[in-house]
Amino acid sequence: MKVLVVGSGIVGLSTALYLALEGFEVKVITRNPEEATSWTAGGMLAPFSEGLEGDLFDFSYKSLKMYPDYVKLVEDVSKLKVDFWTDGIYRVVLEGEEELVKKAEDYKGKGYKVELLERPPYLSQRVSLLVHYLEEGWVDVENLMDALLRAMELLGVPIEIDEVVGVEQRGDRAEALKGLKSTYTADYYIFCTGAWAKELFDVPVYPIKGQALKVKAKPFEIVHYSTISYLIPRSRYMYIGATSEDVSFLGGNTVEGLASLCLNATKIAPSLAKGEILSTLYGFRPATPDGKPVFLLGENYALLSGHYRNGILFAPLTAHLMKSLLKDNEKSIYFESFSPKRF
Repeated sequence: MKVLVVGSGIVGLSTALYLALEGFEVKVITRNPEEATSWTAGGMLAPFSEGLEGDLFDFSYKSLKMYPDYVKLVEDVSKLKVDFWTDGIYRVVLEGEEELVKKAEDYKGKGYKVELLERPPYLSQRVSLLVHYLEEGWVDVENLMDALLRAMELLGVPIEIDEVVGVEQRGDRAEALKGLKSTYTADYYIFCTGAWAKELFDVPVYPIKGQALKVKAKPFEIVHYSTISYLIPRSRYMYIGATSEDVSFLGGNTVEGLASLCLNATKIAPSLAKGEILSTLYGFRPATPDGKPVFLLGENYALLSGHYRNGILFAPLTAHLMKSLLKDNEKSIYFESFSPKRF
């Protein structure tokens, strides 16, 4: 079966990887492999720290448990090392955030691994305590994206640089994709276009901009996730994120955004005030009105979008659902749970 994957973010490339390994003839179409928001993501795998519930938590937790095997698969295929940490995440509880402690106790009562820790001396007195969610982790997404692109090369999955501007449909069936350079046909089409999903389909997906920083500073050993700041250690620097801005696709970093990142980071860890700014980042999260993904299924196509703040976390399970659908004709319940019909 010939499959076209539109989009080269983590969801698109992971789906292409899974399908190529199953023997499908896969091709990726993207207007720019470096444009994907995945490159700018923090890489936290944090369903507990995010406070997720219901079917979204269930989906998140299943994908979290897939991550060690997923990273190993990417490394094995690409022959590249991916920095991946499984030390848990510290959910920072600030003064007045007692509801976060109650949430932690609820998770612990359901059998998940949770510890409450006293505030360490390197954090400011604004911090009341830390919740250690031991099952969480994080990944260096730049490593991961490099490895996924290398895997495409080694698997012989071509990446076509073009912008898909239209889908020729007959009823519920896609007939062809109209690009600026060419027209493309396949047996099945998978659209992983993130915040740009609405350009091709009438779905309630919209961009929420996030700005972030790379800082040279004495690194923490573990992620510190707070309401006002994410402090994410990587091998070569500290990642500080992230703003949340409803500004459509207005690009670039702003003085206001970067100032808020610096101020909020130092409110958590005062020592970061001496950190050296190495570079700035920004990207566009694919948001939906209820914060859940949008999975749209047609007769021979699928749209996988709306992953919002958790696209990195959701990638393995999302790709696995498409593999199961195309290989084994197994339609996951999540295609119904996250259908745009709910709107």
